[in-house]
Amino acid sequence: MNTTQNLLNSFLIIYFYKIENELNTTKNGLETIKFQSEEANTDEHLKKYFQEFLLKHNDLSDVKLKKLSVKIDSEEHTIDIENLQSYKIINVLLPEQLSVEQKKSITESKKSVYTSPDLYLKITDGTNIYFESVELKSTKENNIPGSSVQQVSPFEWVIFVKRDNEKVLVTTGFYINSITEKLPFPDRSPRPQIGFKTLLEWNKKYRKVENEVLTIENITEINNNKIKLLTDWQDFLATEWLEIIKSEESRNSEKWFNNAIRKFALKFLDYTDKLTESDKQNLKSNLTKLIK
Repeated sequence: MNTTQNLLNSFLIIYFYKIENELNTTKNGLETIKFQSEEANTDEHLKKYFQEFLLKHNDLSDVKLKKLSVKIDSEEHTIDIENLQSYKIINVLLPEQLSVEQKKSITESKKSVYTSPDLYLKITDGTNIYFESVELKSTKENNIPGSSVQQVSPFEWVIFVKRDNEKVLVTTGFYINSITEKLPFPDRSPRPQIGFKTLLEWNKKYRKVENEVLTIENITEINNNKIKLLTDWQDFLATEWLEIIKSEESRNSEKWFNNAIRKFALKFLDYTDKLTESDKQNLKSNLTKLIK
């Protein structure tokens, strides 16, 4: 990663930490936001709220930190916050405000069909212009279905809002750190589960402030396990289903399809019991060949 990208990422780490704290420690009006639009959970009003909020709180001028330390496994990189003071968010675009060129750029960055980001940040360092997409998620409980595996950008920023009758809480971070490592049975394109609490707990464990230094720790192994869920979700589900078959007792509140998996396993065992060793090898070879 080049120096320019490092500086931009450092700015965003500090920036999202800043707005999270601002939102959770001050009266901000989030509790008055209408979270549904015409019976559909589109978060339309929430997007407009954050469009205004991010433009109003668009730099690091009021951040009470001196340094950022980023740890990646055994490596550590430190930067003075003073070196990030030239960065500023100069526009926040909603999906309907994106140009054709911007949509094309987003598609290329995600390597998938075009999907509109909830918010699209236009950032300057005083000389150059950068763009950053942001996912906006909200929930009344904790876990919700995330984006489909084809659309997920693991290191895209997410603002996660949890609301109940008493208060509204906000946590921010990389999308990957909100993934719970649970993949509900897919009815169409798989949508790995994400959780407000998952991101909140990641921040508590791997994001700390001490002596005016914000330290972020990234563990490659943890990231790789979640990325595997996104890149080889079929293997992830197959492993989970195998554990269901191997289990010697059922659990409370089981998924509706667990018994269907057990019944399939019984049928498959009955079928393979009648096969010769040669037939079993042919079946295994054919199944392997058909996997795409």
